[in-house]
Amino acid sequence: MIKNIDNIITQSIGQIEWILKEFGKKAVELEDSGKLTVNAIESSALETIKALIQIVLQMTGRILSNVLREEINRYCSCGKKMIVSGRGVKTKILSMFGYISIERDMLFCRRCHKGHGVLDKELEIHTEHRITKGMTEIITYMSQLVPSFERASEAIKKLLGIETNPTQAQIISEEVGKKIFEKEKFKSETAYDKPEEAAPQEVPIKQKNGRLYIFTDGSQLNTRIKDNKGSTWKEMKLGLVFKDTDVIKRGDENHIITKKEYVSYLGSVSEFKKFLFAAAARAGYGKIKETVIVGDGAQWIWNMVKEVFPDAVEILDYYHLDENTNEYGKFIYPDDEITRKRWVKGVLDCVLNGQVKKAIKLVEEKKMDNIPDNIVNLYTYIKNNEHRIDYKTFKEKGYYIGSGAIESANKTVIQQRMKQSGMRWSINGAQYIAALRTKHESNNWDDVINEIYAA
Repeated sequence: MIKNIDNIITQSIGQIEWILKEFGKKAVELEDSGKLTVNAIESSALETIKALIQIVLQMTGRILSNVLREEINRYCSCGKKMIVSGRGVKTKILSMFGYISIERDMLFCRRCHKGHGVLDKELEIHTEHRITKGMTEIITYMSQLVPSFERASEAIKKLLGIETNPTQAQIISEEVGKKIFEKEKFKSETAYDKPEEAAPQEVPIKQKNGRLYIFTDGSQLNTRIKDNKGSTWKEMKLGLVFKDTDVIKRGDENHIITKKEYVSYLGSVSEFKKFLFAAAARAGYGKIKETVIVGDGAQWIWNMVKEVFPDAVEILDYYHLDENTNEYGKFIYPDDEITRKRWVKGVLDCVLNGQVKKAIKLVEEKKMDNIPDNIVNLYTYIKNNEHRIDYKTFKEKGYYIGSGAIESANKTVIQQRMKQSGMRWSINGAQYIAALRTKHESNNWDDVINEIYAA
């Protein structure tokens, strides 16, 4: 029960009534002076709302401070009875509307030298950060949405008028991201270890018509950890999974994916493939007739595909081939732009028109030794991917040949938030924020909310 609840309500109603009357008086004053407009009264309305919020916060604090329970656990987890170490000790809890001030007696264990407030656990004010779950969600959401934790704090202050510390925002959001990541990791490992349960393979006659697309790519993030070559850059692997039935095609050959799932992993392929398989299983892998993988020329992608999706159609992203062909053309024709463009066009026209072997021949004629590290060995690249660049056939079957969606995703999901100037990430911190980013961009933010409120 709540002690003095009637007095708390009566006092609060009186304060609220006075505030609303003052708002009404201000409106009359503006009308009398001929200045009553929606913009003029907005400032007064804002001040009134702020004052009402403060009354409600005070009422909330008084209610929580006056909760009475017949049974109170006065024993420490070690078994020793605790003593009362303080009466009416105040604590502040940060809510999405501001601070709630609560008074309660404190208990202390002489054996463990630890203490807590009476009913702290029952009232859910026992958490380390003294923040409500609603405010935790706001901090977490803003921390993954804007370019930095500093910007997150600025946005919260601007929108809610509540001061938060950037370090606090980082700690809270990474804690939530850790829970999300570990949960997804468990689900992915379970799916990968038991594929017959996660993605049971239907016989062809029972499979649904359609295509399951899986796009993969990587993006370099600057971390605080050096590898054996002294580099701090590590690859964040990103996967995109969607069905062709979840795509709206537009007249300009672009398309909108209405339902999709992103997965990310900062580390080895051996772990990333589990996340990708689990996402594919959720999307219907094994129950849909075709699976199509679109990726760049990175060998780890195709090795993974052969192991995890052996029945998939493999397509080399056309835009990567275009980019690498142009870069190679600049290398072999550094001072002859006209010849370079003609040669590049010849190679790309061949692959687009189904003349793959002719394209390989054109590249073979221009094989070069001592190619710089930043230039792809085009002959090896195109030869190794010969069966993945039959674009004429792919287009005739209606396959997507370019991974524009995953290229765009790398920018929106990872880089815009995690690849800002001067940023350096811990491995765990990067992984946890990336887990939040993929949930947000997959329109699965409810998973984050559910995790916060389940705690």
